[in-house]
Amino acid sequence: MTLSSALQIGRSGILASQTALEVAGNNLANINTPGYHRQTVSLSTANGDQISRYITLGQGVTVESITRNISEALEARIRSAISNGSSSKTEVDVLNQLEALENEFTDVDLSTNLSEFFDAWSELANTPDDPSKRTLVIQQGDKLSSFVQDLRSNMIDLRDQVDEQLQASVDSANDILNSLATINMQIARVDGGTGSANDLRDERDRLLADLSQYMNISTVEQNDGKIDVFVGSIPLILNGTNRGIELEKNEAGDDIEMQLVLGSDGSPLLAQSGTIKGFIDAREEHVNGAIDELDAFANTLIYEVNKLHTQGQGTEGFTSVTGTQQFADSSAVLNSGEAFLPFEIEHGSFQVNLTQTQTGQQNSYTIDIDLDGIGADSSLDDVMNQLNNIPNLSASLTPNGRLMIQTSDEQYEVTFSDDATGFLATAGINTYFTGSSASDISINSVLENNTNLLAVTQNHVDGGNTNALAIAGLRTQELDNLGGISLTEMWNRHVEEFAARIGQAESEYEADQIVSANLDAQQQAISGVNADEEAINLISFQQAYSGSARFLNVVNEMMQTLLQLL
Repeated sequence: MTLSSALQIGRSGILASQTALEVAGNNLANINTPGYHRQTVSLSTANGDQISRYITLGQGVTVESITRNISEALEARIRSAISNGSSSKTEVDVLNQLEALENEFTDVDLSTNLSEFFDAWSELANTPDDPSKRTLVIQQGDKLSSFVQDLRSNMIDLRDQVDEQLQASVDSANDILNSLATINMQIARVDGGTGSANDLRDERDRLLADLSQYMNISTVEQNDGKIDVFVGSIPLILNGTNRGIELEKNEAGDDIEMQLVLGSDGSPLLAQSGTIKGFIDAREEHVNGAIDELDAFANTLIYEVNKLHTQGQGTEGFTSVTGTQQFADSSAVLNSGEAFLPFEIEHGSFQVNLTQTQTGQQNSYTIDIDLDGIGADSSLDDVMNQLNNIPNLSASLTPNGRLMIQTSDEQYEVTFSDDATGFLATAGINTYFTGSSASDISINSVLENNTNLLAVTQNHVDGGNTNALAIAGLRTQELDNLGGISLTEMWNRHVEEFAARIGQAESEYEADQIVSANLDAQQQAISGVNADEEAINLISFQQAYSGSARFLNVVNEMMQTLLQLL
């Protein structure tokens, strides 16, 4: 070995130690940097110099590589856990907001308003001639109606808020995809698949983790270092090109259905988790589900109360009464789809009672509604023809398609009873409520203007309370169209199921957090920077550096001695 070779050996030792010191220092500097993966220097001996047939002398040390400590399989599991946690958190957040809107188990909730409504009818039944109790029944009905309408309106506002957050999530995911496409090209130019662009790869992993918050993804790395990003089997980034994502909106009745699609060709993206999936599911299952359940409850409440109210009588009858329901086609069969009615009308009949106010003489007439499916079934025109055949009574349609029934003059009053068909409740004749859902439930303005028309009794019994008791009894009455449960039980079941849904969602979120914490701990063990370990590396490589420097000093002294001899 020549002295010049010895100098090269010392030089290689100094350079290798210096590089290792820099890597250790870089690890310590980034000990708290999110997404940083600890880097390790790989050293190997330089190719030896053969000084004889059987002897090879080493030529120092070389830095073979600087690599990231990373497990790609673990990183993929972490991204999956991030997606699961994001979707479950989104679901919990939306459910908690819905719970706050319904505000159950307080004094300002639907259950309390419903109870106060039935209480008002019970109190009226105790003193049916008390004008103040009649007014209270109207006020409580108005309060209940307003609460239901406001609750639905707030749910619609929450859905709009979810829609905005959903669109913002899609926009953020697109920004991340654009950044990923850019950094993909940078990595391909810098390391060409060798894995040497450690900082760029760390940045790309951070972007992938950020993207995982919005949707579940998988990746495949190409030979040049670029990665393709997939949702399911559909590539979002292919050969370095971002294909983008979009939120497709399709009208579905009064609502809009949301679907995540590929921006380049509109292919549906079936994301299984992530914030975007969480918002879409929360919107459809929870928010729209709550709106549908509230509408169903209001629809049943309106129909059941009205069905009883239409068969009762107040302290005076009608000389003219106009229904609240608009008929699109008076010739359509009443239980057909062409009639577009909010409630079902059944085969049967109802009674029309005409009273001569001066004499008190009362005549009753039966109106038949044929809906047995045999022969010609009844339409609104058929019903009006029967009504027009009653002496001193006429029926017609208003310009806006509402049924109007009126007596020939002020000497006659008309009342109704024994409706087995639901026709009067559907047509809106002598009803307590108007509307057919939570969006339009309201008190019939006819009653607000004249509380004497509030149907407290049945069978024209003066001072009777039969109808008030019947309506108050809806609180606990088992209804066939609800599967044998009452209105109160219907809403209570919704509250119970909703509470169970929140509990399940919170449990899933907690489980996802535990999984994420365990995976993060595994990642720290593999990729995290240990300050003690790096401090030991600093001491070790510093000593190696000093040793190489001492070796060079010795070689230098030998060279000086040699030069002096010459």
